[in-house]
Amino acid sequence: MDKEMNEKQDTAGRKYRIGMEEIALFVVFALSILGIGVTNFRPLESYRYWGAMTVILAITGMVIGWARSKRMGEPVRKMLVIQLVHWGATLAAVAGIFLLLNMGRLNYENTGLVILLTLGFSTFLDGYRISWSFAAVGVMMFIAGLFGGYLEQYVWITLIVIICVFAVIYLLEKYKRLSSRPSSQGHKTQTSGGE
Repeated sequence: MDKEMNEKQDTAGRKYRIGMEEIALFVVFALSILGIGVTNFRPLESYRYWGAMTVILAITGMVIGWARSKRMGEPVRKMLVIQLVHWGATLAAVAGIFLLLNMGRLNYENTGLVILLTLGFSTFLDGYRISWSFAAVGVMMFIAGLFGGYLEQYVWITLIVIICVFAVIYLLEKYKRLSSRPSSQGHKTQTSGGE
């Protein structure tokens, strides 16, 4: 009886964590899409936007990494140290880009794109350790930065394609999760082993 109750609580906790992770990734994804528009149409403000996104991405990565470490039974402290080093280095790189902007070596529009590329790469690397979906957001940011530099007039077509790819990936993950879920106790399933 106690074992059954603990399993139900564990399943409910997993659903909650998965839901929170999906919400966090959706918010980061939406803010990244907004940032691409800001970079394209308001290049003078884009470097500030991406500077703030650095902090948002760092916090999101740390929260997802913390939850994953707890779920996998790994040392949380070790993960936090790795995350702090990773995002500290990213903040140093973004500060270096701002320094080049202030010295006049970069203009505002290029600064936004360079920060977008840097954050896309950094988010991908962090996602490689903590969550494939966080890595997918990083790839999307990186590709959008490249397209933003080459195809300014087609940025919205690029965004639509990226949103569609993200939706397909999300639906595939949802389907994978549903198909791997054990059947409920009230229903007996037939197996090919003749049980």
